[in-house]
Amino acid sequence: MHITILSSSTRLNRNSHRVALALEKMINEKGEHTAEVLDLAAYDFPVMEEVLHRHPNPPAGLADFAEKVRRSDAHIFVSPEYNGSYTSALKNAVDYLKEGEFSQKAIGVVSVSTGMMGGIRAALAMQQLVLAIFGFPVPQMLPVGQVLQRFDEHGDLTDPGFEKNIGQFLRQFTWLAEAVAEKKQVLVPA
Repeated sequence: MHITILSSSTRLNRNSHRVALALEKMINEKGEHTAEVLDLAAYDFPVMEEVLHRHPNPPAGLADFAEKVRRSDAHIFVSPEYNGSYTSALKNAVDYLKEGEFSQKAIGVVSVSTGMMGGIRAALAMQQLVLAIFGFPVPQMLPVGQVLQRFDEHGDLTDPGFEKNIGQFLRQFTWLAEAVAEKKQVLVPA
């Protein structure tokens, strides 16, 4: 199973990208599944003018992004909390695509903050986004508070005590993602 991790902060000196990198490493190191970070800062999409399938001149990288999302079996959205919600870059990237790229796939949400609460309001808002695009939200969210004390800039975990939280989240996420993928294989006509 292949998992895309949407790193949705485009801010200078962003901290949530650390968590996206860490999740990618942890999933790939386990060896059961593959993971790939889709960095919205690198894609640098302009504000959405038209959905991809109707856009006469799509922004650079949008077709590649859409194909990676389409080919993926499951997704993880990683976002800091901005004013009680997730980033506009995440909403913008999702809006460019038809809900079909995300529908009937497990989607986990990870919120990040430098404070104690871990951006829980962003996580709750992302759960609503997942429902709106016909994805299956994983009930277990991963709020990451005090990110600077937990991860370095390379995505290495510096707080061993937090590994338990990540493990619980990834177990719930992969369980649902595997169940959905298995069910989809059964439903595909031979």
